[in-house]
Amino acid sequence: MTALAPKKRRPATALIAFVRALSMEEPVALAEVDALVDSVCADPAERAALVSALQQVNHDEVTFVLCDLIGRRIARLRERESGLRDLDEVIGVWTQRLSAGALLAAAGAAIAGALIGTPAIAALAVPAVGGIAVALGRLRLRRGQAAIGREREETEHLLRNVQDSR
Repeated sequence: MTALAPKKRRPATALIAFVRALSMEEPVALAEVDALVDSVCADPAERAALVSALQQVNHDEVTFVLCDLIGRRIARLRERESGLRDLDEVIGVWTQRLSAGALLAAAGAAIAGALIGTPAIAALAVPAVGGIAVALGRLRLRRGQAAIGREREETEHLLRNVQDSR
């Protein structure tokens, strides 16, 4: 007779087990729980399994602790989203100033005759190319910001579902 392999626990049910331990004031590593919350919130099937498992628990304190943990994730996502937004604004303002200043300086030098031919073209092209490169970087930042925003919205939706499951 062969021994059966132990069944792998879903992240959602593992999270419920951690939440039960937290509600009974047992020591639990919050970093581990936060990582588990992140993995559950990232997968639609796990979010559904979490709400289903929570309905089976039927214990208000578990729901309150779970809401707190999900709220911590929302706060982390908002902080990351805000940081990316601030970074985008700073990069945008300074890039505009540097590119416009360098372009005006190069154009002024070309008009004054200090730069002629290929050096004049290069002096005009370098700020333009730099501006384009930074614009592409800003687009990547905005895509990341949009992805974090979607994650936050999905997590907020999960929080509402958890609160409604009581």
